[in-house]
Amino acid sequence: MNYRKNIKQYLILTLLIIGFASNSYSQSLNLGFLFNSGAILGLDYYTPSAMNDSVDFESIKYKVQFTQALKTKVGIDLAGFDFKKMDAKASQIFLTYGFHFYQPRFSRYNNLENLYHGNIGITALTASLRKGIWLYSGNIYIDENSTTLTQSPMPNFRAYMANVQVKNLKFMTFYGAGVVVNQGKIYPFPVVGFRSRLAKKWRLELVVPSYVKLNYKANSKINLDFGTSFSGINSVYREGSAFQDNHTSLNLRRVRSYLTLNAKLGNHYKLRTELGYSYLQEINDVNTDYSLKLENAPYAGITINYYFGKSVFGNFVNRVE
Repeated sequence: MNYRKNIKQYLILTLLIIGFASNSYSQSLNLGFLFNSGAILGLDYYTPSAMNDSVDFESIKYKVQFTQALKTKVGIDLAGFDFKKMDAKASQIFLTYGFHFYQPRFSRYNNLENLYHGNIGITALTASLRKGIWLYSGNIYIDENSTTLTQSPMPNFRAYMANVQVKNLKFMTFYGAGVVVNQGKIYPFPVVGFRSRLAKKWRLELVVPSYVKLNYKANSKINLDFGTSFSGINSVYREGSAFQDNHTSLNLRRVRSYLTLNAKLGNHYKLRTELGYSYLQEINDVNTDYSLKLENAPYAGITINYYFGKSVFGNFVNRVE
């Protein structure tokens, strides 16, 4: 009976993944950083991608992001002093906020303005012996140029929830669902994947349909990431808003394969340098069928991470890693 029930659950989950993934705009879920409060300062440069024989598209992004622990609670719920209802609990709430300055441009001529991205959100994690581990997150963000920022700002929203299951200290799975409201359009997406220690120095992480990453830990200070990720929401042009008839928004979708070197600098700093290749690139209009394919091109990025300190969940996740 349990066997049939499990088959039914897996079938429903598979259908949901296929349905969501076909039009998913989900972004990468950075598990490690969610469990450790800190700051990120970085830069990404995408080399010119040919649009036609005379025009290329290129971009550069400057970014700063913070994750700050607001409240931590660890204890035992006596639940009316009934021994059978006693439950060991832990919870932690994080404030996330950041700012990106994005410079997209067409070579030879440029009719694209600089974009300013701001975001703020709350992420909560709860764990108990009876209810397991749950992750909840909500985020409001904007992508505006200097004109739309003052005349027609358009808030966007991203939220998800997921259940985390830990089989042992080497294997962690998670599943859930989320939704993105971007420039007036609604996109549901799944949060399904796992994190596993394959061998002493090798770790594998998969999030459907966002990314897959293989990590090699060379020593206590240096590790490498080999990965491929899908990024579905990257605004490159904004005019008006979804509340206006003259609304125009151009979005860039891409798949990236990369090699990243992570170097630990002391107790709180980590340097991340990335070289990769961006392909299956396409600029599309959010409101119409217009699309423009771009040629493949390499990119590079550099990031400095500063960790404020390990969290309750961070200490646990590091053991799983």
